[in-house]
Amino acid sequence: MQGRLRHAIAGAGAAAVLASGTPALAGTTTNTLPVRVQVTVGCTLQTRPLMFDATTISNQNIDSTTTITVRCTPNTDFTVEIDKGLYANGINRRMFSTEANGYVTYDVYRDSPRNNVWGTGQTKNVTANSGSGLPLEITLFGRITKPGTIKAGDYKDTLLVTLNF
Repeated sequence: MQGRLRHAIAGAGAAAVLASGTPALAGTTTNTLPVRVQVTVGCTLQTRPLMFDATTISNQNIDSTTTITVRCTPNTDFTVEIDKGLYANGINRRMFSTEANGYVTYDVYRDSPRNNVWGTGQTKNVTANSGSGLPLEITLFGRITKPGTIKAGDYKDTLLVTLNF
C-alpha cells in the first residue's frame, strides 16, 4: 500500500505543476536594440564588345551598336566617358591589325544618327541619374565611316570606359 501511496502522491505533484501553467515571475526588464543600415554611394559598370560586321567592304558606312550596363545606388548622378583607345591618331579612333599591318578608323557616338562623338570631358560624355537603382542599359553607336578598300585582317582596339559618380 505504501508503494501505491507514493505513486499517488508523485502523480498528484506532477499534475499540480502541469496545471499551474507558467511559473510566477518576479519582475521584468527592458533594453533597446539599435537597428542601422548605412547606404553608401556606389556603382558598377558592365561592358560588352562593339563588333562590326565587315564581310563585304564597300564605300558605305559600317554601323554597329552595343550596350553598357550601369547600376548605382538609387538617385546617384553619374557620367560615362570613353577614351580614344590604344591606337588613336589625334582625334581619330583606330583599330589595328597585325596581319594586315594597318589601321581602320572608326568612332563611337552617343546618339543613333551618329552626330555626337562619345569621349571625355563635359561636352563628350553621357550624364544620367540612377533613379530607382535598377540597372540602366546605355547604347553605344559605332561607325566605320566609308572604309573603302581595307586589307583582310583582324582589326582590334581597346577603349577605356570610365564611370564617374
